Amino acid sequence: MKRLNHRIVSLMTHRDIPAQYRDQVQEIHLNTWTRHGFFMIPVGFIVALALFFQSDRFISNVKIKISFVFIFFIYVLLFLFCIFWNKSDNKEKFIKNYFLYLCYMRLFLGIFWSIFINIMIYSSNGPQVILLFGVEIGLISSAVIGGPLTYAFAFWIPIVIGSFVPVFEDARFFYFPVFLCLLSYTVYTLISIIFINNRLIERTVASLRLTQTSETIRVLLRDFEENASDWLWETDAERNLKHASARFAEVARRPAASIRGDFLAFIAGEDDTIRKVRKNTGDPYEPLRLKFEMQRPFRDIVVPANMDGEQRWWSLTGKPITDQAGVFIGYRGVGSDVTAMHQSRERIAYLARHDTLTDLANRTEFNNALGQLLADGSRSGAALLCLDLDQFKAINDSYGHGLGDSVLRAVAHRIRSAIRDRDIAARLGGDEFSIVLPSNNEFDATAVAERVIDRIARPFKFDGVTVEIGVSIGIALAPHDGETSEELYKNADLALYRAKDAGRGTWRLFDREMDRHLQERRSLQRDIKRALLSEQLFVEYQPFVALDTHKITGLESLVRWHHPERGIIAPDEFIEIAEQSGHIGTITAFVLAESLAVAAQLPANVSIAVNLSPLHLREAWLFDQLSGIIERSKIDPGRIEFEVTESAVLETEGRTLENLHRLRELGCRIAIDDFGTGYSSLATLRGFPFDRLKIDRSFIVDLERRENDAPIVKAIIELSRTLGLRVTAEGVETARHADILRAYQCHDGQGFLFSPPLPKRDVLEWFECDNTAHGMAPGQVGSAI
Repeated sequence: MKRLNHRIVSLMTHRDIPAQYRDQVQEIHLNTWTRHGFFMIPVGFIVALALFFQSDRFISNVKIKISFVFIFFIYVLLFLFCIFWNKSDNKEKFIKNYFLYLCYMRLFLGIFWSIFINIMIYSSNGPQVILLFGVEIGLISSAVIGGPLTYAFAFWIPIVIGSFVPVFEDARFFYFPVFLCLLSYTVYTLISIIFINNRLIERTVASLRLTQTSETIRVLLRDFEENASDWLWETDAERNLKHASARFAEVARRPAASIRGDFLAFIAGEDDTIRKVRKNTGDPYEPLRLKFEMQRPFRDIVVPANMDGEQRWWSLTGKPITDQAGVFIGYRGVGSDVTAMHQSRERIAYLARHDTLTDLANRTEFNNALGQLLADGSRSGAALLCLDLDQFKAINDSYGHGLGDSVLRAVAHRIRSAIRDRDIAARLGGDEFSIVLPSNNEFDATAVAERVIDRIARPFKFDGVTVEIGVSIGIALAPHDGETSEELYKNADLALYRAKDAGRGTWRLFDREMDRHLQERRSLQRDIKRALLSEQLFVEYQPFVALDTHKITGLESLVRWHHPERGIIAPDEFIEIAEQSGHIGTITAFVLAESLAVAAQLPANVSIAVNLSPLHLREAWLFDQLSGIIERSKIDPGRIEFEVTESAVLETEGRTLENLHRLRELGCRIAIDDFGTGYSSLATLRGFPFDRLKIDRSFIVDLERRENDAPIVKAIIELSRTLGLRVTAEGVETARHADILRAYQCHDGQGFLFSPPLPKRDVLEWFECDNTAHGMAPGQVGSAI
């Protein structure tokens, strides 16, 4: 009961209405009542007039006349109040005063209505009494639609009190059924007034809140349109654009009035891309169209937009809208131009798949393309071309990496021009390139290889610098040469290796013989380590002979491998394998230690020559390794000569030259081996203080028959003597060779004429007898490492 009383008081004092809405709620209620009052006031006056003129007794009764006049006067005031309220411009300012005036007028109207009817009841007979009670019930009911509690009760309470006064005051009017009906109806109207008032206030407050929210949204949208980079769009149920905003018009680059028609067609533009709006494979608008057809909301769908001939990228977010009946009436959404972001993402994706220097595909993208070709199971197969630039390192070393990068870019351009649209070229790293063809046609593959070789062989010109390089290509065909990417790469690399061996600037197709050769090399690579541990390696020695005295001036140490299954293996078969497997340093140390042990048993004027590998020369620990062996041997470093090839000295590796200088500072001598086979020999002689020069056997072997070789050999000898170098000619096989070289004043000769490589035992026995080359039987010419 207390809760009910509190609820009634709360409703009567508007405590349930939020403070910020109270004036607005009262204004809305007054608006509602005044609009209703234009109909209610005439009806009330007509009812009063009809009751007044129904009986002569009523017309002649002074009290009835007075109360009727007051009722008429109050209705006139209420009518004027309604007119004044609707024309007032200061409703908000005087809302409380208006509210009080209306409550007072309705209170007095209820009082005078109650007096008017009760006087009539006391002056009436039976049928008239029933009519008057019926009018009272009608008046009580009218309070239900009279508005909020305060002025609803202002009219309802006097009428209710007046209705019960005759019943309790005069026994003539107390009839229990009538009393019960009157009481029940009074309670019902009380509850109805409270309930309707509660719903009315809730609905009014909700409406005000909705209006405020809508206004806030409207302001935010207006601010959004004016300041944000995004824009609003809206369509009807047929997907036609409507209500184009100024921002939308700005982005679309056309007047707002011209933004109409099908939304997707508008985005696609008026050119050929309009056809893409129709359903087809690869349609960029398909995801958006499906959302429209299914009437589903969507978010951040990116589509191409053709605006004024320029392709842009829009991100669209939209939501279907319905009317009050729940019928779909269109879409509303937000759009934003994400062209810059889309282009950045495309660029990032492009860079993830392409080489940044040459714009060719990178290794990852190329492997994916090759893998896809092989996975498709196409009958046409695929061809893999592995490319390696010839002499590119010399360009980097001579002109710097800047020019080297320019060469790589130019090479990539020429590769692209030499292949077909369906072929894919890639830079795998450094100066390594690859091409994949979607066909295993041998003619197509070799034709592409020929075009690439021809175009890359043409001179490159950069800022006045002319550069010439070549390219070697290995080709493997799938599925014949391999069904997986790994197999094709391996076999194409083998073919590339053969192309380089063939003289560079050419191509080779893979064949199974290459694979057999590879397996043999791998077998030797596995066996080298075992050979070092099992003492399968041994050293033979070939003498240098002074051409004028025939005395032996030195020995060149030549390593041999006695394989338990293959017999004697020459150095040219395993030295390169030892270099690639990282065992060359161990082999060199073994040869030096063995050679110094032999030198300790020879005359002090006999030197020992040991060959150094170019790869070994690059190692930081080379000097420490070799100097340690020399120090332990107690041999004079001046008796030790290290032979290096011309190509090794041409390397610009700082560590190579540093190691050579440190060995020479230790007292060892340095000889340049196979002189004349390189392409900048004079620069080599000038760049490093060598002690000996060894003329390559290719110039000596035909010295008697080829007229061109003799002047070259003579010039080399004269140049070397001028530079203070001791000259040794390799490959001296006949006495005529020796006579010609002696005539040219060559210091030493080495070759079959004097002695083949000899084992340690024979060398020691020979020196016990004599240290000249007289009487030595000719033998097979040995090979140096």
